[in-house]
Amino acid sequence: MKRAHLSTIFLVIAFSALPANAKPTLIETPFLAAEVQAGTLPSVGLRVPTEMDVVDLKQQGKTPGRHGGKLNLLMGKQKDTKMMMVYGYSRLIAYDGKFAFIPDILKSFDVREQRIFTFQLRAGHKWSDGHPFTTEDFRYYWEDIATDGNITSRGLPQALLVDGEGPKFEILDETTVRYTWSKPNPNFVPWIARPRPLLLYRPAHYLKQFHAKYSNEAKLNEIARKENKQNWTQLHADRDRWYRMDNPDRPTLQPWRNTTKPPSERFVFKRNPFYHRADRN
Repeated sequence: MKRAHLSTIFLVIAFSALPANAKPTLIETPFLAAEVQAGTLPSVGLRVPTEMDVVDLKQQGKTPGRHGGKLNLLMGKQKDTKMMMVYGYSRLIAYDGKFAFIPDILKSFDVREQRIFTFQLRAGHKWSDGHPFTTEDFRYYWEDIATDGNITSRGLPQALLVDGEGPKFEILDETTVRYTWSKPNPNFVPWIARPRPLLLYRPAHYLKQFHAKYSNEAKLNEIARKENKQNWTQLHADRDRWYRMDNPDRPTLQPWRNTTKPPSERFVFKRNPFYHRADRN
């Protein structure tokens, strides 16, 4: 069988300036300037988190790239769009260049006795569609996916179990969550930092429309049947294919967002204008 190669195209991220010991001065990327001027996109100061993740390229022996541009990737199968999740490598907690754990999407994290994990989000962080990213997205995953028997019939992911026991999940405020086990869970953070990570959050504002708890179950099942799916749970799963990144309607926190609906032999990924990182110039 002849196999088509997919050309995945995305735009290189631009950068902002952050003078040392001063209030951040942000530079708008030329690629997005027209949208900002037209009023279809907020200015950069309204898009990024209050305390963004500032990357000092000079300290790493690197220099900023040029604004804009395209990168063409050859991929063997349609499902290989998942590699964009790997290449983007935006995680709650990530590995740095020396394989130490550092906060990435998170502003900070605290680990006590390898069993109490407190995560603090970045105030003002937004999904790729501009909707706030808050602890509600963690609550939705925990209550409406991970522990909802309709959605997850097999129980919690292995990474959330210690001797068969799951964690106590707490929302401390709009930007802070905590996971507590009675015994140490040393694999919890490594699972979060993996190429295919343990994803503890979901875009609740988007997925609620496909969940029977928040929408009309009969209508959801009708939509599911029209798409040759058994019921609303399969519809929800289809819209939430976060790792494959093949649903252009699903918001993301990754640096690139898909703009192409499958099936297709060519997928176009564009920069996420609400991305949480910035380069120091």
